[in-house]
Amino acid sequence: MVRKGKVEKSNNEIVQLLNTDLEKIKPLEFLKITQATLLFGISRSTLYRLVNNGQLDIAKFGKRTVIRRCDLEAFFAIPVQDVTLKTGQQFPGFDNCYTITEIQQKYNISSGALYLLIQRQGIVKYSIGKFTCVAKQDIDIIFNAAGR
Repeated sequence: MVRKGKVEKSNNEIVQLLNTDLEKIKPLEFLKITQATLLFGISRSTLYRLVNNGQLDIAKFGKRTVIRRCDLEAFFAIPVQDVTLKTGQQFPGFDNCYTITEIQQKYNISSGALYLLIQRQGIVKYSIGKFTCVAKQDIDIIFNAAGR
């Protein structure tokens, strides 16, 4: 009974946040966890995983958890020299690529958030048979996981 109440409360909060205008959230310097996930298109578990791994910092004000927007923007920023792609870029081979499913499992990200991230960053996708692949280098740069 308690769990059901908590689930309903959480669902109501999510619906309420989804109904708010993103324009109201964008200028804020400090974001609640739910606002950050909505604005950046990532899941709560992904955000908390980044915090637990020490890749992002949070602040606690009583029971409220906030994160600085500039920290999130800096985390998802890609260095300009790494983004440049050669025109007519060739398929790097299966050894140097992740499939979409592998990325979702490795980084615990939903397919919608992943595709949005790939689109925003202009990352090249390769369709090989029934698989959609993305270069490991491009994905690792996004998640600041190069060499891990």
